[in-house]
Amino acid sequence: MALKMIELHDLDKPKVLIVDDERDQVELLCLQLEDEYLPIPAYTGKAAIELMKAELPDLILLDLMLPESDGYEICSRLKSDPDYRFIPIIIISGLIEKPNKIKATQCGADDFINKPIDRFELKTRIKSLIRIKKNYEALQESENRYKQLFHNSPAVTLLVDPLNYRIVDANDPACAYYGYTYEEVTAKKITDISTFSQERNREISQQVFSEKKGHFYSCHKLASGEIRHVEMYVNTINVKDKELFFINVYDITATKKTERELAESEEKFKQVVELSIDGILIETTNGEVVDCNGAACKIFGYDREEILGLDVAALLPEGFTRSIPEIIAGKEITGNKTVERINKKKDGTLFPAEVATRILKLGNEERLIVYVRDITERKKAEKALKASEENFRTLVNNTLDGILILDFEGRIIAANAAVGKMVELELEEVTGTNIAKYLAPESLPMAIEDQINVFNDRGGYLSVYKAVSSRGEPFWIEGLGTKIIYQDQPTIIVVIRDISVRKKAEDALINAKTAAEAANRTKSEFLATMSHELKTPLNSIIGFSDLLKEGIAGSLNEKQSRYVQFISSSGKNLLHIINDILELSKAESGNEELNIEVFSVDESINKVISMILPQIHEKNIKLNYNSENRRLWIFADEVKFQQIMNNLLNNAIKFTPSGGSIDVISKKEDNLVVITVKDTGIGILEDSFDKIFKPFIQIDSSLNRTFEGTGLGLTLVKKYVEMHGGNIHVESKIGEGSSFRFELPAIRQKIIEPVLKVLENQKTIS
Repeated sequence: MALKMIELHDLDKPKVLIVDDERDQVELLCLQLEDEYLPIPAYTGKAAIELMKAELPDLILLDLMLPESDGYEICSRLKSDPDYRFIPIIIISGLIEKPNKIKATQCGADDFINKPIDRFELKTRIKSLIRIKKNYEALQESENRYKQLFHNSPAVTLLVDPLNYRIVDANDPACAYYGYTYEEVTAKKITDISTFSQERNREISQQVFSEKKGHFYSCHKLASGEIRHVEMYVNTINVKDKELFFINVYDITATKKTERELAESEEKFKQVVELSIDGILIETTNGEVVDCNGAACKIFGYDREEILGLDVAALLPEGFTRSIPEIIAGKEITGNKTVERINKKKDGTLFPAEVATRILKLGNEERLIVYVRDITERKKAEKALKASEENFRTLVNNTLDGILILDFEGRIIAANAAVGKMVELELEEVTGTNIAKYLAPESLPMAIEDQINVFNDRGGYLSVYKAVSSRGEPFWIEGLGTKIIYQDQPTIIVVIRDISVRKKAEDALINAKTAAEAANRTKSEFLATMSHELKTPLNSIIGFSDLLKEGIAGSLNEKQSRYVQFISSSGKNLLHIINDILELSKAESGNEELNIEVFSVDESINKVISMILPQIHEKNIKLNYNSENRRLWIFADEVKFQQIMNNLLNNAIKFTPSGGSIDVISKKEDNLVVITVKDTGIGILEDSFDKIFKPFIQIDSSLNRTFEGTGLGLTLVKKYVEMHGGNIHVESKIGEGSSFRFELPAIRQKIIEPVLKVLENQKTIS
């Protein structure tokens, strides 16, 4: 019993947590303090933290030299924690250097004592710090109570100095009510917002000082200038040894407004009842109709005077004709439910209606209020909807396409007959199963991804899947899926179509295309080989005919010279054709490579123009070349570029009559080099634009066509332009001429600048 008394007595002592890894030092401090304090030993920083949370000591004696975490670190951790930062910490250490004291202070320590420790000095410092802590806690508690009471009050609350009527504090509702900021409110006096006279204010102050409270009516002026009627409840409160008025302000203008709004609400309610499309009847306990609205009169075909006084039995079906006590006793009030009944109008006409009843108590009397809604038109609409649904169901069940509704997991919620036919099962066997059961393994990942995308609102899908029937027979389907709401849940409706026949046709088409491409490659390779083989004897023909023409083998007469000239010209034309065939074969077989280099567009075009000048002069054609940028450079195959220009210009010369003109324009548009060759020739029909770029095709294909040629020139132009990543366009009108425009990617300025410098240096050196 004595031990328990001692323990209970110890519990009332202030707790001191002693943190030191030297156990004899801890024991010494415990002995020195146990007569006035409850010492709590801790030998490591970790133990100190745990005891801190468990015991909440009044003070901590903390040694600096600890094995795991030193005293500085533990002090910093505790002082940075808002739950423990107000607990005083005294650092004890044998290190008396000034930097250690400064560092301890920076870590938040409240005091610093050097070893060896004087017992009297230690107790004095502990007592002083604990007293300061308790005073601070008491002050915090008092201030917190005031702040909680003042700032958490939902009422408009002011704190006023009664000597000068200055508003010294105001809560947020007060600022919001008066329309001022906190700074503006606390810069005013209560007399600035109250309409009380100075004499009345003095009387109020005397009454409050005398009774320590008061209840007054006044008018207060808001920031907007509006005057409001208020009630003020005043009490006195002591804040820092000064007595102040604690005032709660309640706006009673709102009460009056509420009363006025209530009257307006009642009037609105009457209007709503009167304007309601539902018939409303009020019946007494005897079943007599005592009130109704206009809709009730219209529904039943009576005047208001005729309905009032009638028994409800004349208007409502059986089940609603008994008196109120009978209805209550039988518990037949519909409550929030409505009941459909056939009712009767004044003229005997029957009509369907929804009927609901409520018990209403007016004073000490019970009334039965009856709501009646004529649903004749709705019934007609339901009948029409039912017929429409039947038609739609018939259409769905008889369509050749399958229709499925799937949930998030791919379960088939509903399906039509076509689905059962596709998978060779009865429709009842299909519903409830998972769609994965009817898809081939290779199609499952795509089907799952399609469903996820739809449910994540990424749009619908149109996909092709490989399906499997119940007998294991594979077939192909095309599925069109989109998200819908079905039975109040998000689902996917999928329209599927058996495309097995189409799939077979597509496969056959792909095989035919592959075979055609192989045949085309074989053809190109054959043409390349044959053209190459033809060039050898053709070179001999051209060479020997030129020797004969020059008279090296002896002189020729006029007829022989003319014949030799025919042989030479025909051989050269044939060589040109063979060269075109070779170039086309290379391009089509994919063996053609580009020799990319930097060159001047202007210089390259001028070279081509110089080569065709004899033909230009022979046909008396005017050639105009316009370059918008003489320093325009390009990365391309210059040989192919010149072939493009040569073929386009030869084509223009061929189809431009004598005296006509050809315009060549070069310019840069954005990142493209654009070349246009425009003539005043015979023109091309618009429906022939695509044909002119196909090999061996000429628009005039008759045997006696006016213009000779193989039809390969424009084909090679298109091939070379596209090999460079460019495009070619044609515009033409019959009798007005044609314009061919091709675009090639231009070289970037950052690339061309160093190249230009090198070229300019080479010219300077040469």
